[in-house]
Amino acid sequence: LKSKGVGVITASPLSMGLFTEQGTPQWHPASPEIKSACKAAAVHCKSKGEKTTKLALQYSLSNREISSVFVGMGSVSQVEENVAAFGELDGLGMDQETLSEVEAILEP
Repeated sequence: LKSKGVGVITASPLSMGLFTEQGTPQWHPASPEIKSACKAAAVHCKSKGEKTTKLALQYSLSNREISSVFVGMGSVSQVEENVAAFGELDGLGMDQETLSEVEAILEP
């Protein structure tokens, strides 16, 4: 697509709440198994002093094939956290160890 001048846009890197500590709204279409795995990933990240929200956002932002990442924010603190996640990604990079651990937790 890139060679054709077409950009790729991704939306909802937090998967409508799956990759947040708060979890999903009741109406979320994910299966209970997926919700449970995502909750386990959030608990794991929290035990390491990380947030799944940051990891998920950095994962999307680090994909060079994606032109734009759309993410909804409902508070100033969420805007600040997302800007910090981007800045950290630019400076230190993504926590590859935690990413690998989360990928193992989410593996089918």
